[in-house]
Order: sequence, then C-alpha cells, then structure tokens
Amino acid sequence: MQTALGAETADAHPVAANARARLWLAPRLLAGLNLQQWLADGELLLSAQAREEAGSGRGAARRVALAGNEGVWRVNRHGGLLGRLRGDRFGSPRRLAREVEVVARLRRLEIATPPVLLALAVRRGGAWRQHLLTALVPDACTLFEVRQDAGAAAAARALLEELFDVGLWASDLHPANLLWQPGPRCCWIVDLAGARLLQRPLRRGERRARIARFLRYFVKHAGAVPAPYAGWGA
Repeated sequence: MQTALGAETADAHPVAANARARLWLAPRLLAGLNLQQWLADGELLLSAQAREEAGSGRGAARRVALAGNEGVWRVNRHGGLLGRLRGDRFGSPRRLAREVEVVARLRRLEIATPPVLLALAVRRGGAWRQHLLTALVPDACTLFEVRQDAGAAAAARALLEELFDVGLWASDLHPANLLWQPGPRCCWIVDLAGARLLQRPLRRGERRARIARFLRYFVKHAGAVPAPYAGWGA
C-alpha cells in the first residue's frame, strides 16, 4: 500500500545529459537547481550537502538536504567479488537508469518505496559512478535494528509478498534494505540497485529462495534468525 511520502513527490525523469554526465530529477526540484552546474559538478555538490550517515549496505548512505527536500544519498557499488575488483565503477549509466524506472514502477503499483529525488551518473575516464538521492523516510530504522519486533516482522512479510506478487527480483533483498516506520506501522523497501521487474509473479520456489537469502542475513549478522521470523522458511 502506498503512503503519503510516496504520493507527495512525482517521479524523477531525465532532464539533462552530456558526454560525461546524466541527470534525473523529480519535478519539484527543477526550479531550484542549475542543471548545467549539476552536470559539471554534481558529485561535489552532493558532497558539500552531505551530513551524517543514514542506514547501511554496500555504499555508506548520507543524509542530504537539497532545495528544501530531505533525502538519503547512496553511491552504487558492485557486490561480491566484482565489488572488490570494480568498487563503484560501472561501464555505463544503464544500471542507474533501470533503478530509477523500477522505483517509479513500484510506486505506480502502490508499493511503499521512497521516491527518487535525484539520480546522477558521472563518467570519469572509462568508467561511470552512479549516485541516487531518495526521499528520507522520517523516523524510520532498518528492519534489522528492530528484528525482535513482531509487528515490524509482520509488516515486512506483507511487503515481501506484495513485491513477489508484482514480480520484483532483487538479488540484494535483506533486512537492512527494509525500513520500519513505527508511527504508521509501515515497512518500506530501499536500495533497488540491480533489481528488475519480471513480467509475472515470482514462483513458489523463487519466493522460498528469496526468503531463505533474507533470513541468512540475520544469521550472518546477528547469529540466529529472530523469533518473530521463525517459520518463514517453511
């Protein structure tokens, strides 16, 4: 189910590009930013606005205030062995473009995921760095942080079933990429880099495999599957 945060910001779309940069912006930011300056110096501008870390994952996320909008900035990175070899260097902006589109499609399906405020791909030499700024979810924490909360676990299971039903395939789906917002008792999915939407719901075996991978995160980082998640893998 979509929430107020998801409804208040229209989806980001391509607004400017040159040989060395690509920029996507939410419409509400268009009037407040110099597009050519962002193409030329976007990485420096993000760094200048960045504050404390927010969340976890492969890339350290930072809070950024941009034109009066609070957001969370993340630099995309490869995972696994490729991450050690390539880090945050990509061959093209395509992965970032797909992430912006996946977020927009999920929001149109009324899935709770924060809207993209700004996306920026910058070419340095023969590689591209990819930056994503999504709207801040107020008063939220990761599902991993509240892993003993039965209400958060129930909301997470409902969200995962929604995602599986709409055909989301996300290889990096784990408890640190779900946010729990206790006020409205809502669970959000964040960090959709590399995710894609299939043209069908996930099959039973695919769902079980995604759930098993999700639960392994608890074992790896907390030593065991928390009690509220007992029976999820059945």
